[in-house]
Amino acid sequence: MKKYYIIFFSIISFLLIVTLVSLSQQSVEMPHGDIKYDCDECHTAKDWKVDPGKISFDHAKTGFPLTGMHTSVQCRSCHESLVFSKIGSACIDCHTDIHTGILGTHCENCHSPANWEDRQEQFQAHNKTLFPLLGVHALVDCDACHLNQQQDQFALTPVECSGCHLQEFNLAVDPNHKKAAFSLNCLECHQPQFPSWQKTTFQHTSAFKLDGAHLQADCNGCHAETFIGTPSQCIGCHRNDYLSTTNPNHVVFGFLEECTLCHTTQQWQGAFFDHVQASGFTLVGVHQNLQCNECHVNNQVSGLPQDCFGCHQSNYNATTDPNHVQNNFDHDCTQCHTNNAWSPASFDHNNTQFPLTGAHLSLQCIDCHASGYTATSSDCFSCHENDFNSVTDPNHVQNNFSHDCTECHSTSGWEPATFDHSQTQFPLTGTHLNLQCIDCHANGYTATPSDCFSCHENNYNNADDPNHVQNNFSHDCTECHSTSAWEPATFDHNQTQFPLTGAHLSLQCIDCHSQGYVATPTDCFSCHENDYNNANDPNHVQNNFSHDCTECHSTSGWEPATFDHNQT
Repeated sequence: MKKYYIIFFSIISFLLIVTLVSLSQQSVEMPHGDIKYDCDECHTAKDWKVDPGKISFDHAKTGFPLTGMHTSVQCRSCHESLVFSKIGSACIDCHTDIHTGILGTHCENCHSPANWEDRQEQFQAHNKTLFPLLGVHALVDCDACHLNQQQDQFALTPVECSGCHLQEFNLAVDPNHKKAAFSLNCLECHQPQFPSWQKTTFQHTSAFKLDGAHLQADCNGCHAETFIGTPSQCIGCHRNDYLSTTNPNHVVFGFLEECTLCHTTQQWQGAFFDHVQASGFTLVGVHQNLQCNECHVNNQVSGLPQDCFGCHQSNYNATTDPNHVQNNFDHDCTQCHTNNAWSPASFDHNNTQFPLTGAHLSLQCIDCHASGYTATSSDCFSCHENDFNSVTDPNHVQNNFSHDCTECHSTSGWEPATFDHSQTQFPLTGTHLNLQCIDCHANGYTATPSDCFSCHENNYNNADDPNHVQNNFSHDCTECHSTSAWEPATFDHNQTQFPLTGAHLSLQCIDCHSQGYVATPTDCFSCHENDYNNANDPNHVQNNFSHDCTECHSTSGWEPATFDHNQT
C-alpha cells in the first residue's frame, strides 16, 4: 500500500510543475502601458502599494522633474489613468485655468511649483509701496505682516522695522536692547537679507576693538547692567582675576593695573612679564620655566639676591664632588655652572694659573686635588715627586737633577723624556748625539766636565801615531779631533809657527818629528843639514854658504835651486 501512495504523490507533483511552467510562459499585460522602467523602482515584493517617500524612481527621467508642491502629492493625483503615457506635462493639463485662456497657457510666468499664488504680481505691486520686499521679507506670507487687516487697511501697515519686530527688540537679552537703550532703527545692526534675527552687522566702538577671546565673549559678560559707561580698561572687567592671582600675587607685588603689560586678549593665563624691565634680572635657561613662587618665596618682592649663590647656596653646600665648602670655592657659580642646569658643571682650567694640556686634560679633578683645591701647587714636582724619585735611568735623586720637570718632560707623558743638551754648557754634536747619557755621566750628572780630555784621556794616552804623551800634546783635543770621531784626526799646521807649504804638505808627521813634537826647530837647516853638506855644485861647505836655505831653495823641492845674484 505504501508503494502506491508514493507513486500517486509523484504523479500529482509532476502535474503541478507542468502547470506552473505553463503559466509562467504566458504573457502578463503591463497596466502602465509601454514604459521602459523596472517595476522595482516603485514596487516592492513586500507590498505592491506605492509609497512616494520610499520609492527609488527618479521622476526627472521622464522629462518632468518634481519640485515644490509636486514632491509631496500622491502619484494618482496626476496619474488618474494607470497608463502613464496618457498624462500631459503642461500645467494646464492638471490645473484648471481660471483665467479662461486670457493670459495664455504659460502658468510659470506668474506661478511656481512652490505656491500657486502669483508671487511675481505681488512683488511688483509691493515694490511700488514705501516698503519693497527684500531678503526674507520676500519669503513670508502676506498675513505675517498684514494681520487681520482688510484690503483697504494695508496702507496703515508700518514700514519701520520696530513696527513688526518690537517684540524681538524687547526680548533680546544678548545684548539686552532695552537696557542698552539701543535705537529702534533695526537696520543699524540687522539687514533684511540676513536669514535670522541673530545675525547682525554690529561693530564694536573704535574705543574698544574686540579681538582675541573678546570676540567669543557674551555681550552680557561685560555689559551686565548697561552699555552706557562700560569701562574700556582691562581692570574694569578683570579685577577679580587680578585679585585672585597668586602666582605671582599681583596685590602683594604691587603690580600695575595695566593688564596689557603682561596679558593679551587671547587668554588670562600664559602671561608674559618683562623681568628685565621690572627687576633688572634677565631670565635665561631653566629660569624661564620656573614658577614665580620658586624664587619669590612667600611672595617676597624686594631684597631678593640677583647673584647665583643667593638662590643656590643649598646646591653649593650639598655638592661633594668636589666639596665646594671644604675647598672654599668661589661663590661665583658662573665659573663652572650655566643657567641650563646645576649639573653637569664645567670648569675652564685655562683661566687659572695652571692651564691643562696633554695628559692633564683627561685626568679627574681628584687626581691632582686629592688634598683639596685650595693652594694646590702648580709646579710639576709637587705631583710627580714619586716619578722623580723612582727614575733610575738616569737616577734623578743621586744626580741631584733639577726639580723643574719641564726641562726634560712634557705634559704629554712622563716618558719618553727629552733633554735639550744644547741649553747646557756642552751642546751635543757629532757622535755625542747618539751616546747614552750613562756614557758620559757614569759618575753622575753633577759637575760633569765639559772638556774633551776629561772623557777622552784614555784615547789621548793610547795614541802612538803620534804619541800624545811623549810629545806632550795639548789636552785641548779640538786642535786635532772633532766630535764626529776620534779618528781620523786633523792638525792644522798653519796655526803653528811653521805653516806647511810645497813638499812639506805631503810629508808624514814622523818625517819632521822623528825626535818628537816638542821644541821642533822651524829653520830649514835643522832638517836639511845633510842636503847642505852633500851639495857639491857648488860646494856649500867649502864656500861657507849661509844656513838660510830659503835664499836659494823653496819648499817645492831641494832642487832645482835659485840664487838671486842681484841680492849680493
